[in-house]
Amino acid sequence: MSKVYKNIIVGSGFSAFVFNRLLKKDFLVITTNENLIKNFPKRKYLTRHLRLLSKKFTSYGLFKYFLKNSILHDTIIHGGNTNIWGGICNISNLGNKLKDLKKIINFKKIDKDTTGSFSTNNHLYQMQGKGKNINSIFNCSKYFKNLIYGHLIDFSINKKNLICLNVKKKKIEKYYCKNLILAVNTIQLIEILINSNILNDKDKLSINEHHFRTKVSFTPNLNDQKKDDLILSYSISGIIKHALGKRINFNMYIFKFLNKFPFYYHQIFNKKKVLALYRIDKSNKVIKEIPKQTAYGFGKSVHYFNMKINNIAVSRILSKKNKNIFGISSPFVTSKTPGPISNCLIEKSIFLSDKLNK
Repeated sequence: MSKVYKNIIVGSGFSAFVFNRLLKKDFLVITTNENLIKNFPKRKYLTRHLRLLSKKFTSYGLFKYFLKNSILHDTIIHGGNTNIWGGICNISNLGNKLKDLKKIINFKKIDKDTTGSFSTNNHLYQMQGKGKNINSIFNCSKYFKNLIYGHLIDFSINKKNLICLNVKKKKIEKYYCKNLILAVNTIQLIEILINSNILNDKDKLSINEHHFRTKVSFTPNLNDQKKDDLILSYSISGIIKHALGKRINFNMYIFKFLNKFPFYYHQIFNKKKVLALYRIDKSNKVIKEIPKQTAYGFGKSVHYFNMKINNIAVSRILSKKNKNIFGISSPFVTSKTPGPISNCLIEKSIFLSDKLNK
């Protein structure tokens, strides 16, 4: 049998990065390389619309999705969504928990003249790089240790109660670990669970997001906001920067000049949660949305979370299979407050790393 790792982390997005920084024990990180799965069918409809300057990628996978009301995304790229997103984090409940991350990340309070964004929530900060990457939106891809490229097909439990991973490289290779930490996106998790016989034919799968809408205005404030709304707004400088996918902020003078034009784009998150529901057709390799029970426009925020299988949390189902299988990415998060969920991912990784570092 091959080497047995104490911990294997699957994925290399933001949640995997945080855990990789906090875990002090022996570990290996396995992440997908697009070249390993180019023989799989291409799924352009699961590829998030890219900005002009963003790094390009495509979704490949064996299962086809039939979507009507919802939008799903499969960011198969080292560094995950940190290659694209604005990196906004709510630090209100994190306090001293950010100590280790602050060695690498500069948490910059958002402001229309320095980041091009502002909010009704005073605890929102943009995550930026440090050193030569100062004023650049943080990308986690450069900060992984013990990383190899491979595509996780499935996993099972062997007779010694070890977790066996079938990983696609040039050929299928087996990896063994005592603790498996899944840090993959929703689409990748679904495929892994189907291949591992955890998601079965006719099973129903649900995910949540906070009710989300967008609006443009010629004033920085909105008159129709609700009490529970969290509004993340962009001035003209922020709109241009995000439309281009520009990762480095404009200097302060350019920000101030562009912001003289009174035009604003608002992302409005509400405390109310909405749902998307899907049915698994394993034999035909299809995941089909159930439109009558799926909110129209679901997924536009890209901040969906809380995956359930037949109304049971996926983390609970995995723990029943083996108590040493954990999840730290967005499908395993239960968000209590509307808005970006980076803080939830950080809290999830802190809790689990504290447990496994003992």
